[in-house]
Amino acid sequence: MAKFFFGVLIGIVLLALFFYFGGPGYLKSFGAKTEAAGGRLEKYEKQMKDTTKDAGKSVKETAEDAKKSVNKTYDRTKEKVNEYMHR
Repeated sequence: MAKFFFGVLIGIVLLALFFYFGGPGYLKSFGAKTEAAGGRLEKYEKQMKDTTKDAGKSVKETAEDAKKSVNKTYDRTKEKVNEYMHR
């Protein structure tokens, strides 16, 4: 029970010190800086999403081009093998 009252007493002292040394002003300043940082982070998030979409499109196009190239090589190889086999 003594620990509980000691904890409550420490809490009251800390709260009094918080108000005495201008704690609310610090919180307000910290909140404004946090809000500004959040705005910058939202910009970075948007840029990252846009970049990811662009990269995804590029990868898809590259994969499609590679598939066409492989199919073309396969068809040419098949033709050459058939030519060779029919000689």
